[in-house]
Amino acid sequence: MIEFACGSMNAAGTLNLMTGCRGLFGDQGFRNLFVATAASAASVSIARIAIPLVAVLALDVGEFEVGLVSTFLTLPFLLIGLPAGVWVDRLRRRRILAFCQLARSVILISIPLCWWADLLSIWQLYATVLLFGSCNVFFDVAYQSYLPSLVGRDKVLEGNAKLVGVQQVFAVGGPSLGGQVVALLTAPVSFVVTSVGLAVASISIFRIRTVEKAPVRRPESRMLKDVAAGLRLVWRNARILAIAGSTAWLNVTSYAVYTVTMLFLARTLDLSPALIGLFLSVSGVGGLLGSFFSKRISEKFGPGPAMWLILLIGSPFALVLPFVDSGWSLWVAACANGFTAFMTVVYNVTQVSCTQALTPDEYLGRVNATMRFLTWSVMPAGSMLGGAVAGWLGSREALLVCAAAGCLAFLPILLSPLRGMRKFPSLSDENDAAPEDPEGAVARG
Repeated sequence: MIEFACGSMNAAGTLNLMTGCRGLFGDQGFRNLFVATAASAASVSIARIAIPLVAVLALDVGEFEVGLVSTFLTLPFLLIGLPAGVWVDRLRRRRILAFCQLARSVILISIPLCWWADLLSIWQLYATVLLFGSCNVFFDVAYQSYLPSLVGRDKVLEGNAKLVGVQQVFAVGGPSLGGQVVALLTAPVSFVVTSVGLAVASISIFRIRTVEKAPVRRPESRMLKDVAAGLRLVWRNARILAIAGSTAWLNVTSYAVYTVTMLFLARTLDLSPALIGLFLSVSGVGGLLGSFFSKRISEKFGPGPAMWLILLIGSPFALVLPFVDSGWSLWVAACANGFTAFMTVVYNVTQVSCTQALTPDEYLGRVNATMRFLTWSVMPAGSMLGGAVAGWLGSREALLVCAAAGCLAFLPILLSPLRGMRKFPSLSDENDAAPEDPEGAVARG
């Protein structure tokens, strides 16, 4: 018997076959979200290389100041991460996404404007990335919370894989493009391009016609009480808590490695912005491949084993870069970093889908905000730590220390109930009922 990978031939015949092949792309709302994700990913990938290069090349500051730039970018997750989740649960998430994209566009355009006015300073850069990071908090929490209501819970793994896939396309091409844009326009002026891209993303989100269910706010709802409810859901679910532990450790070490990597490539190896972008693009190919294979790996091994195994196998590849120079060995390190990127994407798609599957709709904003708070609030420490260690030991030695620390990220998941979990959990599972949530939210879900 012949079976079709996409769709099946039945009474609807050709229509079902076409719909199956298109998958979520047959949905107008998801298509617009996909376009917005692509435009945003392209813009952010350019900004990701341009922000540290503004500090390194345009302002010529030291290693610690470069680390502080990344610190201010992620500090808002620590400062406002938990309240952001409450607001996301109280408001329509599509509007939050569109507004945040527009706000990020306006904020980043201030960098070239100050540069042309000869007003750009490291303190102005700190303020800009702090505001940009604040918008990132609301955007990321709403983005993670919006997908299940847009496509349905049964399609979140497919949706996450497709969205992460387009992000990885620009993770591959974006740094190379960003390096060329920085080389052509200078680092400050390159933010004109990122601002335009973010504005396009905002328009695409406004074009989504799928009606979003209005959030219901209970009369007794209070900020602190709602924050506490999200914290309880995470704290009392051993699986979600293990994901938070592994992700937090992965993030703190990854941000330390990234901060030192930019210093290592720009100063120790004396690479041009174009070559730095090319190096990051080669590394990003692994992330693109990871988005293609993440669904298959999660389904074959089970989400639990897939998460801890991929972290165990992939993390040591980051140890290659500290031992290379600017010759051919640099590209060996780029390929090794590509496998680390493959690992990161497979892990992220799986852990995000698992968390979404465990959380009822009315709690998605708070649980995602709590997860962001626990896992992203450590990023400022990682960036600052990377810059401090580089200033103390030198960038090559700091890379080795930070990469070695990252090899321990698999332990929280390995030592938790996730270790042997072979299928994605359901809200109807007995183990996820009232005992995990004292208010019965999960059971109601």
